[in-house]
Amino acid sequence: MKTATVPTPRLTPLVDGLVATLRAFIREQHLTHDEYRQAVAFLVQTAEHGEIPLLLDVLFESTVDQVNSAGRGGTETCVEGPYYVPNAPVMSSPAVLPHRENEPGNLLFFSGAVRSTDGAPLPGAMLDLWQSDASGAYSHYNIAEADAPFNLRARVIADQNGCFDVQTWVPVPYEIPKAGPTGALLTAVGQHAWRPAHLHIRVTHAACETLTTQIFFTGDPWINADVVGAVKPSLITTLIRHDDSVEMHNRGLERPFYTLSYDFELGGAMAKAA
Repeated sequence: MKTATVPTPRLTPLVDGLVATLRAFIREQHLTHDEYRQAVAFLVQTAEHGEIPLLLDVLFESTVDQVNSAGRGGTETCVEGPYYVPNAPVMSSPAVLPHRENEPGNLLFFSGAVRSTDGAPLPGAMLDLWQSDASGAYSHYNIAEADAPFNLRARVIADQNGCFDVQTWVPVPYEIPKAGPTGALLTAVGQHAWRPAHLHIRVTHAACETLTTQIFFTGDPWINADVVGAVKPSLITTLIRHDDSVEMHNRGLERPFYTLSYDFELGGAMAKAA
């Protein structure tokens, strides 16, 4: 948020409402001065560790998503999270996400189609994809950019029928960073730090609203206990394992692989300019 030089119609009630809510909380909980100072010190420490985005995403982003997506048509939204990186390489479908030599983990072929809510295909829709690797690490964050620039990140353009086909690697459940203040807070309140395995997708098309969402997998041990509270039933799908020798041969592979199919519907169609 930029520093405002004059009050704005939206900012003033937001600040007033937040302050009133926190003051009511202080009165309700009979907060002591020592507790207040501990809270201030915690926020300072969180900022010093660069964890303000992480802390707020863990505590509040799923609620913001619920409020913003109310009444929206099409595929359900999900939180963006703190690991998005803009300007990933642009590729046309079919595509292989950027990866390291001997990228660890199981191969995944992710395919589907992008349509409007009335069923019309959306040619040229762009899917901005990002995910963790097989150890739960993200490029540009806990994988050094120099070692793996845009690892498992790309913007993939769907074909003339709105279809996409992407080769990537199966993500795994992972713990959010817990060595800093955010992890210390979760431990103090008896909360774990695990997120279920997921794929991040942002889908855009000139004629529709942008969709930011995640795809989760059946059978994940954390599917019902996401630390972020972001899982929605409609976003849970099934990974299919293929270990038949003929199927592997047809893919030019010597090891089993997984497939995943999911179609996206974009709502809020807007009239194109003449």
